Amino acid sequence: MDSIPPDHELINAQDPQALTRLLNLPEFVVTHLEVAHWLGWRVFHVRAQAASAPCPRCQHVCTHVHQYHSRSVRDVPYNGQTCWLQVSVRRFKCPRCRRPFTEQFATLPRRARTTPRYAAHLVAACRQSSLAAVARREAVGYKTVDSVYYQAAAAAHPGGAPPGPVRRLGIDEIALRKGQGHYRLVLSDLDRGCVIAVLANREQATLVAYLGTWSSEARAAVTDVALDFWAPYHGAVRATLPGARITGDRFHLMRHVTAAVNRVRRREARRLSAEDRAEVQASRWLWLKNEADLGIAEQVRLIVIGAALPALERAHALKERLRAILETAPDRATGEQELRGWVEAVAASKERAWGPVVKLVRRWWEVITNYFEGRLSSGKVEGLNTKIKLIKRQAFGFRNDEHFRLRVLMECDGT
Repeated sequence: MDSIPPDHELINAQDPQALTRLLNLPEFVVTHLEVAHWLGWRVFHVRAQAASAPCPRCQHVCTHVHQYHSRSVRDVPYNGQTCWLQVSVRRFKCPRCRRPFTEQFATLPRRARTTPRYAAHLVAACRQSSLAAVARREAVGYKTVDSVYYQAAAAAHPGGAPPGPVRRLGIDEIALRKGQGHYRLVLSDLDRGCVIAVLANREQATLVAYLGTWSSEARAAVTDVALDFWAPYHGAVRATLPGARITGDRFHLMRHVTAAVNRVRRREARRLSAEDRAEVQASRWLWLKNEADLGIAEQVRLIVIGAALPALERAHALKERLRAILETAPDRATGEQELRGWVEAVAASKERAWGPVVKLVRRWWEVITNYFEGRLSSGKVEGLNTKIKLIKRQAFGFRNDEHFRLRVLMECDGT
């Protein structure tokens, strides 16, 4: 058991060991229980079970007590009430070394102000909650919660290579704060749905250095990597994971496509009267939304606007055609054939807004068409990025980069 039992307990007044068993700390004996109803506290006064203690220098077993002192330690709550341990700690005088020493307990670390099980209770309470909120709810100091949480996080996530093999790897960046140059690189295990590393920046050298810390077996185990179209990521992956298949994320591709549709919409809107321009501007998200997700009223609205703006209607049709290719192509050969036809249709439209998209597809043709083999995307990575943004907002930002890294790894560990 890792906590004081919360169920109903019958304490037998004739049984001197009843409270000791209730406390569930084998090293200690409860001498008496103090209940402060006005505070909602239970204070267990305890002492060590053993009558002696070994000298830490010469290991001689000592029985001569040199001094007593008291130590207060916070423990897990019992039936919703705050619990403390008032520990009577002994100092012994070793007859062999002639030196005093304080007895140590395996279940109570030296100088700790909380029991290990209460520390675990605080760490669990910090999941999905801010440290300040836990400190208020538990009526402990913020520094106590901060220290306990980040010590546990550092022990659980020391850095370096992930503990288990990673088969499918996701790589993406997140902005730590607004403005250029404040990116952190997030690496995720797509199979387990967890973050495995947070790097200081998104430079190629940083990613190469981190992946270089993995063993050759760990690097060889990676079969697929999902990326956006940032060239340094691709260079780092090819340099360190030569056996991995790189897949260009379809959602990043569709983001470029919807940006092209939006450029057409803005250009066409500028040609209209103020009233009609406002109507087209208000329909922005309808043109970018998946057509299958539109309601009947929304579809009718697009048909009406598209009849008046044929260029916008054609751009929307091209967007939906690409989406259908990505979702329905059964294999790579079919996908490449249909994608090639789509590029030709875009080029035939002679629409300048599609120029960047055509260049993107032609430049990254191999990694984009790899999607038709493994159907790998960065959907889980984007979900984890959203969670990281919530962590930042909950903490009102992080001044300590190491605390940010540990917080993300703890909260996004796949559990």
